[in-house]
Amino acid sequence: MDQSFPKAFRLLRREEFQGVYARGDRVVGRYVLVHVLPNQLGHPRLGVTVTKKSGKAVVRNRWKRLIREVFRRNKGAFPPVDMVVTVKRGVELPSYWELEKDMLSLARRL
Repeated sequence: MDQSFPKAFRLLRREEFQGVYARGDRVVGRYVLVHVLPNQLGHPRLGVTVTKKSGKAVVRNRWKRLIREVFRRNKGAFPPVDMVVTVKRGVELPSYWELEKDMLSLARRL
């Protein structure tokens, strides 16, 4: 599968995020909380939110990069859903492999 992360695979607008929050379901993992809403596009789309309570800008940006990278490398493992990934409060920044394991286990539960 293609390893890119084009705009077609991203949630970009506020309305898209709000729709997932309002009409979607929640799945909780060790590091992240995922709101999911099935879509008719035939592929998954990702949105990421990291609150200021997660740390300073460097830490928040690292979280976002890690989450996007896990999604980019494993797009085929996710069903066709719109998902918003939110970092859980008070969780230390995991390694890439720990986060990948957590997100793939969540993907199987979607």
